[in-house]
Amino acid sequence: MKEENSAKGRREGAEHSWPTADSPCFGELRILSDVLRRNVLIFHAGALGDFVVSWPLAMALARLHPQSRIIYVTQGSKRPLAEKALRVESVDVDGGAFHHLYGDPKQLPESSRKLIENAHSIFTFVASPGDGWTAAVSAINPEAAIVHVTPRPAEGDAFGGHISEWIEAQLAPVPAARTAYQQIMRSVQTRGTGYKRSPAGAVAVHPGSGSTKKNWPVGHFVQLVRKLVKSRRHVRVLIGEAEKERLSAEELAHFAAVADVVEPKDYVELLTEVGIADALICNDTGPGHLAGIVGTPTFAIYGPESNAARWKPLGPHVHVKEAGDLGHLSVEEVFGWVSAGI
Repeated sequence: MKEENSAKGRREGAEHSWPTADSPCFGELRILSDVLRRNVLIFHAGALGDFVVSWPLAMALARLHPQSRIIYVTQGSKRPLAEKALRVESVDVDGGAFHHLYGDPKQLPESSRKLIENAHSIFTFVASPGDGWTAAVSAINPEAAIVHVTPRPAEGDAFGGHISEWIEAQLAPVPAARTAYQQIMRSVQTRGTGYKRSPAGAVAVHPGSGSTKKNWPVGHFVQLVRKLVKSRRHVRVLIGEAEKERLSAEELAHFAAVADVVEPKDYVELLTEVGIADALICNDTGPGHLAGIVGTPTFAIYGPESNAARWKPLGPHVHVKEAGDLGHLSVEEVFGWVSAGI
């Protein structure tokens, strides 16, 4: 009897064939394939400010794909920064030798290849449609959806909106992602990223930026710090690598004479500093974008070399003071502006 049943099962099994692309259940197999591919990759190579303005996209993708792994592929201390601020994963673009995607993808390490193979969606700020990078990624994973995002408008581009709107417009090929992005943007502008801040009673001041043309004079910042201290404010002056190179020993000594001078060794320590600050006063700079998006009251000074309409930091408590001539923007005016807003 068992042999008859076994033979019957084999005969019945032989009457069925595997589904083809035209079979009704083929779509179900494709869905299963997408489920097995859990990675959502975001390739990014910009500076801190550009990196931070990409965060709403990562947050939107996390909402859209709650069972997926949202993974930034980027460099330096931006990786642990994203992990701590957004609770996403990250991979080192240099350690993973992803530069081979621009040359010989066969040289890509197996772990990096697997990361791409296991992705169902790839958002790239480092490539363009039809280029070698895109061809290499498509060859590794033909089924992954690749969305190209140009980080910022080209020089002289007539685009007049905010950089977040520039990113949103490029999500049009993926309507669900664009809708999720719009929802997250509304949340960021009212609540920030959700990072838990712990204000500790100090005002942070960051007197530099990536370009000296964007900076309010250092002497003005020194005078502002003095006025803040006289008004019984505890001040912490944040000094990065650029400021250490550009500020004179005398200027640093002026700050140190009246305030705490802090040198965050990486972006994670910078996040901690802006997270414990009651407010941040800064130029048009990456730390301003970081402070704004995590919800720290941010007072950013923008001169003629900055575009506030495009690059105002995201966040619920961001204030921008625009000046046609930074040299003529008085310490008294900035002090009054900040004091009224803290």
